[in-house]
Amino acid sequence: MPARVAPAQLIVTARQRAMQAVNTELIELHWQVGAYISRKIEAAEWGDGVVAQLAMHLERTQPGLRGFTRRSLFRMRQFYEAYRGDEKVSALLRQIHPQALDVFKDAYVIEFLALERGHAETDLHGGLLHKLRDFLIELGREFCFVGSQYPLQVGGRDFALDLLFFHRGLNCLVAIELKVGRFEPEYLGKMDFYLEALGRNVRKPHENPALGVLLCASKEDEIVEYALNRSLSPALIAEYHTQLPDKKLLQARLQEFYALNTEGVE
Repeated sequence: MPARVAPAQLIVTARQRAMQAVNTELIELHWQVGAYISRKIEAAEWGDGVVAQLAMHLERTQPGLRGFTRRSLFRMRQFYEAYRGDEKVSALLRQIHPQALDVFKDAYVIEFLALERGHAETDLHGGLLHKLRDFLIELGREFCFVGSQYPLQVGGRDFALDLLFFHRGLNCLVAIELKVGRFEPEYLGKMDFYLEALGRNVRKPHENPALGVLLCASKEDEIVEYALNRSLSPALIAEYHTQLPDKKLLQARLQEFYALNTEGVE
């Protein structure tokens, strides 16, 4: 029986990886087509009628092609325009978890840990576990804790994921890696590895693909944009703040904002 099971499992795994590769290429293709159409329309080179003509042209010249009707082309344009300004998430995340953009924050405040300057990753990790209820409140609704130092075995070697959660609304596992320094592009490679391991060995058939969150002490937007621009990882990069902004400074910024937006208004 084992001799029969092993080849069958290899075939299933190969098919899954092939489908993932195809889906990734389709996502990128839809993004590029949507970008092309959007730019043509914005430059007033095209009107809506040209998109319909393009769909008819594709149908005539590519008889076996599916998924490029007039409606589909406009959806590709909408897909691009909805997320083109958000360089802090990958194209794959935009497609498989579009609602995740409303679930996760760009920064999380963990003042409740009372961490000192120069804290270590073990301090951050241990503090979040000790104050898990507060951290769940900061993360938001529908997060469920799965485990800490979650074990993953690949190729006979043992690995440990910092924190693993499940989000009921997204119906997916959420891997969180903690970094007490600034975001570095190479962190994405390790997160990719963990997400692949979760997808193959932990995720249940009815669940959506897992996504990852790199929680760093700081991040530079331009580096995040470069790192995610060609990344196929369904991951987000967020900052954690150990204290709230100074109340007086925040009040001054709010007053400036109010003055700028009410100037000239009677």
